[in-house]
Amino acid sequence: MYTSLKKTFNLLLFFVFIQLSYAQNTPQVILKGDYADPTIIRDGSDYYMTHSPFVYAPGFLIWHSTDLINWKSLVRTNTAITGSAYAPDLVKYDNKYYIYYPANGTNYVIWAEDIKGPWSQPIDLKTPRIDPGHIADDNGNRFLHLSNGEVVQLAQDGLSSISKPEKTYSGWKYPSKWNTECFCLESPKLIKHNDYYYLISAQGGTAGPATSHMVVVARSKNVDGPWENAPNNPIVHTYSAQDKWWSKGHGTFIDDADGNWWVVYHAYNKDAYTLGRHTLIEPIKYTEDGWFELDPTRDIPKISNDFQSLELSDDFNGTDIGLQWTVWGAFLPQENKIENGKIHLKSKGSDVSNGHKLLTTLTDENYALQTKVAVSENTGGLILYYKEQAYAGITVSADSIALYNAANAIKKVPNRWGREVHLRIENQNNLCSFAISKDGMVWDTLKEHVDVSGLHHNNYRGFYALRGGLLSAGSGTVEYDYFKYASGKRAAKPLYRDPVFDGAADPVVIWNPISNKWWMYYTNRRATETQLPGVSWVFKTEVGIAQSEDGANWEYVGTTNFPKLPENSGGKSATLWAPDVIKGPDGLWHMFLSIQAGEATSWGKVPGYIDQFTSDNLRDWTHKHRFELPVGSYDAEVLQMPDESFRMYHKDPSGGASTFYYSESKDLKQWSDRKKVFSAKGEGPAIFKWKDWFWMILCDGQGFATYRSKYAQNWERQPGGALMPHGSGIGEDDIPAARHGDVVVQNNRAYLFYFTHPGRHGTGKDLDGFDQRRSSIQVVELRLENNWLVASRNEPTYIDLTTSVQN
Repeated sequence: MYTSLKKTFNLLLFFVFIQLSYAQNTPQVILKGDYADPTIIRDGSDYYMTHSPFVYAPGFLIWHSTDLINWKSLVRTNTAITGSAYAPDLVKYDNKYYIYYPANGTNYVIWAEDIKGPWSQPIDLKTPRIDPGHIADDNGNRFLHLSNGEVVQLAQDGLSSISKPEKTYSGWKYPSKWNTECFCLESPKLIKHNDYYYLISAQGGTAGPATSHMVVVARSKNVDGPWENAPNNPIVHTYSAQDKWWSKGHGTFIDDADGNWWVVYHAYNKDAYTLGRHTLIEPIKYTEDGWFELDPTRDIPKISNDFQSLELSDDFNGTDIGLQWTVWGAFLPQENKIENGKIHLKSKGSDVSNGHKLLTTLTDENYALQTKVAVSENTGGLILYYKEQAYAGITVSADSIALYNAANAIKKVPNRWGREVHLRIENQNNLCSFAISKDGMVWDTLKEHVDVSGLHHNNYRGFYALRGGLLSAGSGTVEYDYFKYASGKRAAKPLYRDPVFDGAADPVVIWNPISNKWWMYYTNRRATETQLPGVSWVFKTEVGIAQSEDGANWEYVGTTNFPKLPENSGGKSATLWAPDVIKGPDGLWHMFLSIQAGEATSWGKVPGYIDQFTSDNLRDWTHKHRFELPVGSYDAEVLQMPDESFRMYHKDPSGGASTFYYSESKDLKQWSDRKKVFSAKGEGPAIFKWKDWFWMILCDGQGFATYRSKYAQNWERQPGGALMPHGSGIGEDDIPAARHGDVVVQNNRAYLFYFTHPGRHGTGKDLDGFDQRRSSIQVVELRLENNWLVASRNEPTYIDLTTSVQN
């Protein structure tokens, strides 16, 4: 009895250990969205990967990477697929590339001499089963392993089968109590390492229960078995429905150029099941006894902050359809013509279910789609499409606007907006709102809280994903001017108001890894103290703190602690302005603060300095250094350069001038003599690198003067006036000129946080009351047009801040 209990206890400990190991080694997403059934090869120092296209044409989308983490779309194979193609195997053999895949009840192969193509048309291998996996033995004999543990031999050229299927493997028997969809032995992928062939398979079913899928391994010294199961199976598995990633499976093992091993597989995000199966990666290692196991000791590199794998938005200014687009069914180029900055979609069918659909793979839990459509006697629309019986969206015809969910019309109204309109779908955690506009500025909401969370495989089968796109039904063509995709949560408008003094200004936003939230430091002006004379309400200010999980919604935290301010900084009457914070090579955070040594009722009456502080917790700060600058210098901005050195920019107003300088440091401790940048009206420089340029946004009181430079040396001013001038805004608290900002670059997108004085417009703009003193923080996403910055402050800002790469 004791021995039996001890064995049971040890078994429980074993499974707890496995689950803890998996929990500690969180997988890294390398492709967000429906990129299911990944197959990957290494070709020298290059990596190539493709996935299941299913019924989406034109063919397989091939991706390229040089580090296994950052991937860019490379080419589509333009394969004419019959039925639904899935679970491919990408192979390089004898200097040729092959993709084996099942479709239409058989298995096919396409091949090319160059990975970029041209690719051959499909060749029918006339073999049953699914999920082919290619391997060659040491004598050059080629085989194709299939689902259900079967294998066929291929001809030497790999383009035909020369044997009947033979069963060589029965899979791994997992515990009978595990909650799976089916046994479903499939997805064989094979490698040869040292003396063994390794057979990596999927079991448990690819969807259904959260704990269904898994990656199991077997080995043999022969390419056709017999196979020995790994003692540590499964290598990858979802053990609990509480895990973020459901149905982890369909894995491929790949080694990098340094000899490290990785497993690449797919899984559903439990909070966004409609997106389909994402591609993930985890480190594995080869053990002394000749097996593979997850390696929780090895870090997974992060995706570069300035990397963008595939742009989903499209202005249709090219000549060919972009790689982000697919059609449901056969792809015919003449039905998707781009001319004069517009795409013309040939109409067919009568509605969303059978009309012409141009679709793109959605990648995020929260997003917005927007387009401009022109119809004649046909129907266009902006849609979210799973399959014929499962879709949502807005359709437009000459006489009516119709809204759909789960393929049912949920609302229909007469078309009073016209035949040429803007449409928007905003999806926030599977709850959608539908809107329409004549001009793209003023919007009418047609429907809110449309729940699309059920539009996925477990309800409608097919293994697809909810994709966004454009519709053309009826006859003739439907014309589209643009398609915009913006990921993230919709930012509050205004973004933030300080609950104590209502004077939040000069924001700087950083990632706080201690609280796992974004922190915003800001000058906490005393706007509520309306009895204070002159500008004294701007003095004796503290540094406020707000926090956010997503960058879209902020809450008050408190103020920073400066327990030992130097007496020559004004002591308890010190004025703290315009903080800037950066993490240093010493592991500490460094704050650069403009300090006015006391209070005043007018400008220029107390001395001003730039001081440096450090902190190990981002809340409590220790004074370290005062810069030897002309008295009155202020508004420090610290930037880490590509060579990992640092620059501290600041303004020097000596003699009534407005001149900007920078000092340099390798460690944030020793600083060089300052160097002049230029003289220009303004203050509070926000400097950042984005889209191959260094940018400087100066607060000039008119709505920002913008400059750019290739190497942060010679700066060129942006033509056309202020970025966000007075009166250009229409949103709440956002009509006056934008002031003193900070830019966060994340996932190759740039967000400008700034403040306004909401009451400084209209008839009361010259008064000096609470309405004129109070300030609000706002945020806008920056865009690039003709290599200059654009800030559309009147459009909703969808902000997508994830864990900071830099901090």
